[in-house]
Amino acid sequence: MSEMIRRKKLIEVALPLDELNAACKADKDRKIGTLRNISKWFAPMPLPAWRALLFAALVDDPEDDNKRLHLLDVTKRLVENGADLPDEDTLEEARAILRRQFADGLPTVMDPFCGGGTTLVEAQRLGLPSFGSDLNPVPALISRTLTEILPAVRGAEPLHSSESGALFRTDSRVEPFAGFASDVRYYGGVVKENVNRALAGLYPARSGETPIAWMWARTAPCPNPACGCETVLTTSWWLSRNRGDLAWIEPRRVGNDIHLAVVSGQRSGAAPEPPKIGRGASFACLACGQPISEDEIRKFGESGRLGVRMTAVAVEIGGRRHYRQPTHEEVAAAASATIPEGLPDISLGPANQYVAPPRYGLTTHLDLYTPRQLVLLETFAGEIAATHSRVLEDGGSEELAVAVTTILALALGKLAQYGSSQTRLVTYTTSTTRFNSAFARNDLPMIWDFYEANVFGAIGGTWDGLLSTCMSALPYVPGGVGSVQRGDARSTSLERPGLIATDPPYFDAIGYADLADYFYLWHRRALRHVHPDLYGTIATPKEGELTAFPWHHGGTREAARAYFIAGFTETFRSLCSSLAADLPMVVVYASKEQKGGTEEETRWSSILTAMIDAELEITGTWPIHGTGSTRMRGIGANAVASYIVMTCRPRAKEATSTSLSEFARVLRRELAPAIRDLQAASILPVDLAQAAMGPGMQVFSRYRAVLDQSGRSVGVGQALRLINSALSEVLDEQEGELDAESRFAIRWWQAHGWTTASFGDADKTARPLGIGVDDVVRAQVATSQANKVQLLGAGPLDRRWRPSTDVSPTAWEAVHHLADRLVSGGGELEAARLMAELGSLRDPAMALVYRLHDIAAKKGWTADQERYNALISSWTELVRIAGDGNESAEGLF
Repeated sequence: MSEMIRRKKLIEVALPLDELNAACKADKDRKIGTLRNISKWFAPMPLPAWRALLFAALVDDPEDDNKRLHLLDVTKRLVENGADLPDEDTLEEARAILRRQFADGLPTVMDPFCGGGTTLVEAQRLGLPSFGSDLNPVPALISRTLTEILPAVRGAEPLHSSESGALFRTDSRVEPFAGFASDVRYYGGVVKENVNRALAGLYPARSGETPIAWMWARTAPCPNPACGCETVLTTSWWLSRNRGDLAWIEPRRVGNDIHLAVVSGQRSGAAPEPPKIGRGASFACLACGQPISEDEIRKFGESGRLGVRMTAVAVEIGGRRHYRQPTHEEVAAAASATIPEGLPDISLGPANQYVAPPRYGLTTHLDLYTPRQLVLLETFAGEIAATHSRVLEDGGSEELAVAVTTILALALGKLAQYGSSQTRLVTYTTSTTRFNSAFARNDLPMIWDFYEANVFGAIGGTWDGLLSTCMSALPYVPGGVGSVQRGDARSTSLERPGLIATDPPYFDAIGYADLADYFYLWHRRALRHVHPDLYGTIATPKEGELTAFPWHHGGTREAARAYFIAGFTETFRSLCSSLAADLPMVVVYASKEQKGGTEEETRWSSILTAMIDAELEITGTWPIHGTGSTRMRGIGANAVASYIVMTCRPRAKEATSTSLSEFARVLRRELAPAIRDLQAASILPVDLAQAAMGPGMQVFSRYRAVLDQSGRSVGVGQALRLINSALSEVLDEQEGELDAESRFAIRWWQAHGWTTASFGDADKTARPLGIGVDDVVRAQVATSQANKVQLLGAGPLDRRWRPSTDVSPTAWEAVHHLADRLVSGGGELEAARLMAELGSLRDPAMALVYRLHDIAAKKGWTADQERYNALISSWTELVRIAGDGNESAEGLF
């Protein structure tokens, strides 16, 4: 392959990671007014990430520092507005650079796993044509809407004018879609009015109040023969824990029944203890107190003996929320609903870690709804399906009819999130009760108590509110050119080679097809005649999905992994035919948010094995922070916070094999500076091992084969173990660069943690480092009393400490004073105050945090992992604040 073809792109040399990570965090933190509001999809990449990655993957690295700095500055400005879009001047500058780069025509950006459409949207924003595909109809619909359907109605005049109001407030950013928004408001109102009229009898209301939601709980018969009461299986009796406005349910036995009284508007008091027993699905009978085991609950579910009961109603009276008991009319109205005919019985599949209801007898998607909820959603679906012809009859174009109907159907999918037994009532002591929708996580858990939203109301999961939220994505829709089809990534191709950029499935992290049926059921009811190519099957295709779930592959993990590797090997080989010769393939990969170890290695080795088997060479890797401020901090679950961006090219034909010893030598030489770069980019310690796979695999993948002493090829799994070993060596070497007192502290902590041990042991630890215990004590790294030595750093520290007034400041002190101030003593501002004074201690302190986290992870010291991870998570922000002249001028320092 010629040097001209293999000329490096900017992404293979440099990226402004700090700015990119800050933008991704801002994008994830924003919940309303983002592209993601168009429809729920799982684990979408942040918009700013793809914007920067695509630009950097297309432009040549200029091999000149000043010119490279200019390109990096453009990349920074593309993401500097965080969750908001870049300035138009910056976008036009980036587009002009790309036009000069590709004078013969801009390449098409192809994503064969298009998901939520972010790759394709950002390609169009940069002026590039796009092509997407997905085996799953749900992401194909979302991506098609964003890149085909909406651009076709950009600038359209409205058929029906409407006042801007609560449903959707037009602003300057959405001006090209103002006419379309007006029509969506109009036809959405027609749908709502027709459904409301048709179902009025199912939703009786009392004068002077507006229902917000009806609360439900599952029920089961008590297995005690002497009782037999139909008990309530609830996890909480609280309705509101907001101070000064408390509300709860009080159960009591009346004869052979359980009476539920609702107490509302209280300034004091507390809800009774719920009948839930520990973890799992065990409950106590409310009448006799006998435990009902999880096995008994399962048997009741399998035999159809689990019921549901309306427990309370939330209403609005005079602008205030109130909770009361349900009326007989309300209970009777809900009970009068019958399941509509013709709804498909889509199986939930076998019970697994992502889909729990089948374990308790709820085996189909219809089982996730009450009959009234099914009637509501089916009626909405019918009215939305009729919208297409309504628009045409009113004189609208086919493009407008398709666009309006599609947006209403996507809103219907959101309505289903608030309209099933997957909803949750969440109470807070500092705010009003929230009505949360399905998919707080990427799973379908078993929910024992849920709410049913009043979709015709003004609070919670209402039709107006959800349609407005859906349309809040419009400002982020560019007016580009693209197409999306449903197709298998193994056979999808471009007519003319372009850029391949994709975020493929993460092994067994998310059950895309199993979960997508939740939306597909309703999308298909509304859109099967509008998008017939997407809805030819009753359920989403499971066969052919490139994931590794044992229950899709005969029940064995080995078969699932083999399928995953073979499928992705075929996919990568096929995609190479659509990859332009002078462009890299960009593959973003992450892993399931769970504890690392052999399972984590399996996930990564599987995708990497497919790349190697497809004869791809990894030419660059970058860690991108992919979560926002609400990320769970529980390191016991090892929540992955980073995506790993890999750039790949077909391996050069002249690539040679090498020996295992030579590979290990090159790996050690190249990994050390790469790890320092990752640390400088504030990669979280919890993700360092995962991120280190990238530069390690860059070395491994450049060879045609790595051969052991017997001449056999070394597999990816063994290569990853060697990379982990080399990472430990790098961290050990960094430890050797620290001051002697800090090195003593590391060894002592590794042996004794925060507990005391004998002076003699401390002396034996200190002497080989050329210091004594007295030196360690004088450096305020440890204390020595009664012939016992204990490290300082776990408890309260003197917050007057400053390195400039310390005779012998150490990295150990810097780390633990920073952590103390960040976590317990003033937060980021106080920690930044100290960061500004660290000077030459700053880099050793950062290296020490990574070393300590590595030790804590191996020891299973979760609290210490969390603390060190939190410190690195805030490191870049602390440095920024520490160097911010404006804040300094305001007296921060």
